[in-house]
Amino acid sequence: MTYNPKTPLKIGIIGAGPVGLTLSAHFIESGAYVVLCDIDAEKIDEIKKVGISLINTIQKNVKVDKICYSVNELKKHDLDLVIISVKTTVLQVVVDQLSKTDDEKLFVMCAQNGIDNELIAAEKFGEDKTLRMVINYAGAMENPNTVNITFFNPPNYIAPITSTGEPFAKTITDLLNGVNLVTEMCDSNEIKNHVWEKAILNSALSGICAISHRTMKEVMSFPETVDMVIGIIDESIQVAKRKNIKIKDGFRSASIEYLTKAGDHKPSMLIDIENGVKTEIDQLNGKIVKYGKKYGIDTPLNQGITALIHLHEEKNNG
Repeated sequence: MTYNPKTPLKIGIIGAGPVGLTLSAHFIESGAYVVLCDIDAEKIDEIKKVGISLINTIQKNVKVDKICYSVNELKKHDLDLVIISVKTTVLQVVVDQLSKTDDEKLFVMCAQNGIDNELIAAEKFGEDKTLRMVINYAGAMENPNTVNITFFNPPNYIAPITSTGEPFAKTITDLLNGVNLVTEMCDSNEIKNHVWEKAILNSALSGICAISHRTMKEVMSFPETVDMVIGIIDESIQVAKRKNIKIKDGFRSASIEYLTKAGDHKPSMLIDIENGVKTEIDQLNGKIVKYGKKYGIDTPLNQGITALIHLHEEKNNG
């Protein structure tokens, strides 16, 4: 069933990567007014010409009518919601630019990996107008307009920071469920649990893959790196619990089992290192190290991974 309000919700989506394109395709299908924004003009022009294609786990072909090449251009569309799906390395820059277009009615939702992303948006837009989404699908770009969705472990989660945003969060959730992108609305405390659980999974393997230039399967097939992965999970759970994050029963064993089944897949952090661009390490292992220091908890494995990724980044940027 497609949601078709008398006045369609007007949504801007910043970032034409796997997350942004997948959300764009579903919101367009839902009947929303969607503007896709990315600074890669060649890529955006191609998407406008041929549309968005999702293949593999999710299959869709959707026409895209509205595009723009900068955050500032979004202002002319009088949007209700902007979804930020860029990497966290440029989140602050995007939030700063977007805040200059704010008409005080705009809601902002962060939809990317990492801990505390929504707090960056809330500093500019206020907690009442800020939402967080946890994405539980993953994909890779096959070409500028095609996303290969490698898996979807439903549901996704959406939450407002305060109860003021609950009606709006419900509207967004209903739109996505109406086009079969299974999503649940939860409160601000529950979303933090989901954020941390996903961050722990990403932190356990991404950095090791990036440093070693090995796929997830290769890392999880080598006993000594498996021990490192388990150690990172244990450190991270200890920090999370000290921060009053509710880690569900069996999460540790389920995480190890899940990562053991990981395919011959390069995590985005490895791809970033290969491409010589800044990674999201500071919002993952780096955040765990930061909170560990705050609570007096040693996190040597997380700290080591963070330091080595920083060393790679310095070499690439040098």
